[in-house]
Amino acid sequence: MWYELKKLLKITGGGKRFAILLILRSPVDLCMTVIQAAYLQNAFNAVEQNDAGRLHVVCFTFMAAGLCIFLYNGIVWGIYSSFVVRMESRLRVKLFQKISKLSYERMEEETQGEWLTRLNTDVQMPFSQPIHLPHAVNAILRILVSAVILWIINPCVFGWVLVFAVPHVYISQLFVGSAMTGLNKKALEAAARNTEELSALITCNAIALIYDGQDYLMKRFEKSSLELLRTKMKLWKRHALNAALAILPFGLSGYLVLLLVSGSKIAAGHLTFGDLTAAFQYRLGVITGANMLINCLISIQTSMAGIHRINQTMYEKTEDSDG
Repeated sequence: MWYELKKLLKITGGGKRFAILLILRSPVDLCMTVIQAAYLQNAFNAVEQNDAGRLHVVCFTFMAAGLCIFLYNGIVWGIYSSFVVRMESRLRVKLFQKISKLSYERMEEETQGEWLTRLNTDVQMPFSQPIHLPHAVNAILRILVSAVILWIINPCVFGWVLVFAVPHVYISQLFVGSAMTGLNKKALEAAARNTEELSALITCNAIALIYDGQDYLMKRFEKSSLELLRTKMKLWKRHALNAALAILPFGLSGYLVLLLVSGSKIAAGHLTFGDLTAAFQYRLGVITGANMLINCLISIQTSMAGIHRINQTMYEKTEDSDG
């Protein structure tokens, strides 16, 4: 997977800048988790102690820190977004130039819809996905640091979080992520056939009117559209399964277990409500980060079909030995 992505970045260039922007973007969610946990812990402790002055200071500090984080994130994300647009544009131009140098026999091996799909859908997959590599890096850092902090402040809560988080990641990858690359490859092939049938329906319209072949072309287009729909539905069913796993057996169940375990400690005076709220916030950082990482891995594995097709085309040998 990473080898294919590395080959793609070698084609577009800008790999070092891409890595720097990923690093700059990565601590944003982690910082928000730490700020929110500190705010909730100190705010509830101040309320329990009836300390209005401390509560005002905590609220003002949280507001200032939140504004700084959102400002930083906006600046970095704006730079990253413009960089990604240029990368996608550069990749599309290079791919078009490469396809233009292929032999006539090679061009005829694939349909027009196949080449159009590679120039449009495949090119968008590495950089324009809603959840992709930058969110995965963000999620990994958030999980690691939140887990360490949670283990330091409350090892019991940390242990229960692992009990529910680790099986979630494993099962999601086993039943959802592992099949996404193959399913998306089939979806891309179905999209190429659908594009080809649509192109034939438009370009052959005049001939179809003369020979009364419109029904034939429409049936072919309908058949390819239904095939594309069925393939896409298989992808979305996998996404729905992953969402159900996140909410029912792991997310809600883990939360209820922690409430039962921690409630007795609060009643015994071994834990304050503010400390429990902070622990829950770091637990949320681990669980949310795990869910984000799972979705990112699924998205990356889904896009690998398009990335592989792009690399396959870009590294083909042409008549002038441009490989």
